[in-house]
Amino acid sequence: MTSRIAHRLHRPGPKRMLALDGGGTRGIVSIAFLEQIEAVLQQRLGRSDDFVLADYFDLIGGTSVGSILATGLALGARVSEIRRHFESSARDIFKPTSWGLIRHMFNAGPLTAAVKRVVGDETLDSDKLQTGLVIVSKRMDTGSVWPISNNPAARYWTPRAIRGTNRTRRGNSEFKLWELIRSSTAAPRYFSAKSVAIYDGVDDGTGAGKFIDGAVSPHNSPALKMFMMAGIRGYNLGGGELTADGGGKAWDLGANNLLLVSVGTGLHASTARTSGSAAWDAMLTLQGMISDGTDLGLLLLQWVGETSRPWVLDREVRSLAQDGLNIGGELIGPLLRFQRYDMRLDRDDLNLDRCADIEETEAAMLRNMLEPTNMERLYMLASAAAKTQVMPDDFPAAFDDVWQPVAKAAE
Repeated sequence: MTSRIAHRLHRPGPKRMLALDGGGTRGIVSIAFLEQIEAVLQQRLGRSDDFVLADYFDLIGGTSVGSILATGLALGARVSEIRRHFESSARDIFKPTSWGLIRHMFNAGPLTAAVKRVVGDETLDSDKLQTGLVIVSKRMDTGSVWPISNNPAARYWTPRAIRGTNRTRRGNSEFKLWELIRSSTAAPRYFSAKSVAIYDGVDDGTGAGKFIDGAVSPHNSPALKMFMMAGIRGYNLGGGELTADGGGKAWDLGANNLLLVSVGTGLHASTARTSGSAAWDAMLTLQGMISDGTDLGLLLLQWVGETSRPWVLDREVRSLAQDGLNIGGELIGPLLRFQRYDMRLDRDDLNLDRCADIEETEAAMLRNMLEPTNMERLYMLASAAAKTQVMPDDFPAAFDDVWQPVAKAAE
């Protein structure tokens, strides 16, 4: 796998990235958009029914439920296959065992079992991965965000001995896909933190890291982090030479060099109200910070990028469609081609955009990201939204030179 993925990530030319948000059972919204993206690209590129999104996107990343979807896509699955697995597993995964105030709300066992049914015991260097993969989680015991990729040129890809100790740091290549996904989905209150061995040769428990959901960082939407990975040399997606003080090679930026497609799980205005309970208020504050991080990332990407249909994310500055990076009075060109797909879940937007007859009680229910019974309705609404948003010209001709493995190219 290493040489194949390395060739795809490190070769010159335009690159395509797909970023998938977290959002619990509302991952079905992302799935509806992904189905439409798959259909549009298949037709636009004139490909047969064996076309998968891993054929087009060079790097697919996700946070929380997005990490589940991203891994399935990177393994070469059609979106319909991912949808069937997601729908069949959600009821077991999101079966409450407590109120989530003292104990975690859900047992992590069904989640782990559902993930293992798809990824088995494969590691991040598995030859079953068809394209680049990024899984975003947060290491709770150090406070650091971990965007772990299958880039063989990454600084921590291979194991390394820790000088002066009997410890060996595991290489990213050795992490199992299921433990990375389990880490990325360990949302506080809902699922327990995931302990992952970082160092070998340690028996006292200090060789493990405690990981929680990547949403508990600015990157519930991983799009901004993935853009940073593309443009910052230290992430070395271009496969350069790393040195002790830096080095590495970034991908080329520009509207004809980098396409980043970001897919959400539904957005809505906050309706949180303080309750007088310290634990409850803290949880609401955390949820607000997650939303703030997503909005900030998308606003920055619309500011520095070129997009055909920008979202209004701030009522004061609007969509930034008329803005750009201004240096010395000169506007520099966009740093990427950026496209965001999502669906608003506020009652007025649902009724206006989807021509639905939805009362506020139903709209509030649809916003609940822990309720599997909402998925059928959400899928129907999101499928309709996707047909109005996902257009062939969202994927410019500059990105048509899609990488193909030797076996597929020979068919």
